[in-house]
Parts: sequence; structure tokens; C-alpha cells
Amino acid sequence: MVEAYVLLMTAAGTARPVLDSLRELDAVTRASIIAGEFDIIAEVEADSNQELLSLVTEQIQSGENVGRTRTCIVLE
Repeated sequence: MVEAYVLLMTAAGTARPVLDSLRELDAVTRASIIAGEFDIIAEVEADSNQELLSLVTEQIQSGENVGRTRTCIVLE
């Protein structure tokens, strides 16, 4: 099991709908709007690094109003 945190920047005024979309993904275990450089943090789980890559690039980054992302893989 691979666990990671994905930080997302969204278009102005779109954090709430992006958050709602993220929460619909099975791999997202928790997601919150945050203050700072990024707008949202999502905790995700995947069976492998390849599955995590697919989740981030094909499902999260391709979402409407999602700009830049940063993925932090949990080591311990």
C-alpha cells in the first residue's frame, strides 16, 4: 500500500467544487481546504507507485480547475 498527500492549487474561487470532486474518488481517504500556497490537501492510498501515478496524473491533475499539484509520498 502506498500512502501520499497531494497538495493542489485551484483556480480562484473553485476550491469547494474541486474538493467535492476529490472526495468522490475512492482512493482519496481525506481532503480539506487549507490556507497557504496550496488550496487543498488530499490524503490518498494506492496499491502501488504505478497506481498512484495514474491517480495523480489521470484523475486528479486532469480535474476541472486543478492547476499545479505536489505529491508527497509517506515513507513511515
